[in-house]
Amino acid sequence: MSIQYFLILFFLTVGSIRLPGQPVTPERLGFRADTIRDEKWGVIHYYVSADSIGAAKPVLLYLDGSGPYPLFQYTERGIGSSVVFDFMALSADYHIVLISKPGVPFIDSVKMDSGRPYYAPPSTYREKLSLDWRVQSARLVLDRVVRDYVVDTSKMAVLGISEGFQVGAKLASSEDRITHAILMAGNGLNQFFDFILHNRTDAQCEVISVEEAQMNIDSLLESFSAIYADPLATDKEWYGHTYLRWSSFTQNNPTENILSLDIPVYIAAASRDRNTSVLGTDYLYLESLKSGKKNLIYKVYPYDHSFNEWTRDAEGRVTGVKGHMQEVIKEAMDWLAGQ
Repeated sequence: MSIQYFLILFFLTVGSIRLPGQPVTPERLGFRADTIRDEKWGVIHYYVSADSIGAAKPVLLYLDGSGPYPLFQYTERGIGSSVVFDFMALSADYHIVLISKPGVPFIDSVKMDSGRPYYAPPSTYREKLSLDWRVQSARLVLDRVVRDYVVDTSKMAVLGISEGFQVGAKLASSEDRITHAILMAGNGLNQFFDFILHNRTDAQCEVISVEEAQMNIDSLLESFSAIYADPLATDKEWYGHTYLRWSSFTQNNPTENILSLDIPVYIAAASRDRNTSVLGTDYLYLESLKSGKKNLIYKVYPYDHSFNEWTRDAEGRVTGVKGHMQEVIKEAMDWLAGQ
């Protein structure tokens, strides 16, 4: 069986942070680090921007994409980050809040494997990472931030990207303190459905044969059945994630989460995304129209999962790539500022 399309880490190097000769710490990047120790959810490390930390400001809670990756990474290209916006600039206007994955350090070295970042998942990550862990850790962090900082509670926004899209959708639907949601490059429907969609559309476009697509889908359904039969397993994995992680995310429907919201919601999708199908968010927006919802903004960009634009020659060979992430983020932040 040949399965080519699957969810991968949403990782974007946002430029080199030049801090020669000294180790990178949260404080050196402008954050105050803190820790929650919860009986059920374990140790939760979070970070709040230190700029004007005593001022009354709105909250911008960032939820990054999938994988056991540090928020900041030492790479061959310099220091990269899965924080895809200019947190230093935005910290003047918001209390920026970041949360590390369970058992994952704030910063560490990340290797590249066949063009993709690789970081060995810590045992704590494998044991705990789930949709529930991400949502509940965010809720506990919000409790602390509201308690310990001067917060303008009229605007408490969540920005979720890739896997963080689903986390943000679930959090906003169950947390009354969230007043605005920005959700990018995520699944409108069950994550597993995207794998099926890609095979069906590839067959229709004659990228693969109908027979190959069906063979792939049959194999996928066997894998999905095994995951749902053992949904809490952390010693079994499929495509880089434990059964626990897959089952927790695919038993939740982001469309239902989002349609339950009356707060302003900004959704950004990419029509050339091979990790999360734009068809899912198209469906989500169609359902919002059917339901008479007026609180959703839906933007679709002709880019890939990381909002990159790929150029090709007449023979279809890649000749270049241009990143548009910062443009997409700016439009979303301008929208949030105007709310």
